[in-house]
Amino acid sequence: MKSILCPTDFSDQANHAVEAGYYMAKKFNSNFHLLHVVESDTDIDFNVGGAPGKGGRGMDDNFFLKLIDVTRKRMDELVSTPELQNINVTSDVKVGKPFKFIFEEINSGKHDLIVMGTKGVSGFKEILIGSNTEKVVRKSPIPVLAVKEYVEESNFRNIVYASTFNEDEHELISRLKELQQAFGATLHLVRINTPNNFQTDWATRRKMMEFVKTFNIMDYTFNIYNDAIEEDGIIYFAEEIDAGMIAMATHGRTGFAHLLSGSIAEDVVNYAKRPVYTYNLNK
Repeated sequence: MKSILCPTDFSDQANHAVEAGYYMAKKFNSNFHLLHVVESDTDIDFNVGGAPGKGGRGMDDNFFLKLIDVTRKRMDELVSTPELQNINVTSDVKVGKPFKFIFEEINSGKHDLIVMGTKGVSGFKEILIGSNTEKVVRKSPIPVLAVKEYVEESNFRNIVYASTFNEDEHELISRLKELQQAFGATLHLVRINTPNNFQTDWATRRKMMEFVKTFNIMDYTFNIYNDAIEEDGIIYFAEEIDAGMIAMATHGRTGFAHLLSGSIAEDVVNYAKRPVYTYNLNK
């Protein structure tokens, strides 16, 4: 893992994500890139001297220049945090639409993981707009670690891996094994049985054993958990065993297909208190 991207809005959730990203960067000796985007309807370029360049907003420029100055100072303070001094940290401040600049960084090919804070949203608001983290989880071609609450390094020593163990998840498992090795973690394999997607214990354990053998997984447990709703089962199981992180695949559905079927991964990101690591199989 050469580089980790961490967008921040300086909120508590974002600071928790910085903490989680720091643990990752320290373990993998990765570059840690902090990005803050000052929200604006118009993307603005600033030259080296700080003056607005192409795409400026006329009378609004002075306001944005002051805002940029304050934001850069906040970013400098964050970069100067004592615990970040023993890793390689870079930072950037942009003005425009956060989602656009986040994906410019993701699509640059420089980063292997994105760590983001999330507050979680629910109900009609979620259907209409979602959150930036949700959109990133849905569309990112690289793994996403969504963080809601304070984490410690020990969080990454017990990882729940929720799956049906049917699909080709080779890339996801490869990355999880790297995490597992770096943190000395136990991987808790779990299939959630629901009334609409029931499978016998015998069949599930057979699939799990084949899965473990195929991917040469070490230090693991087998688990089958029953619940009415799959995403609830994943969250409750993680709570019962006091896991530090949940990992799962997502299919990155968008548009009408997303409205019809939703996303189990996005729901878990929204409602789980624990960090959630997702990887889009379609990417």
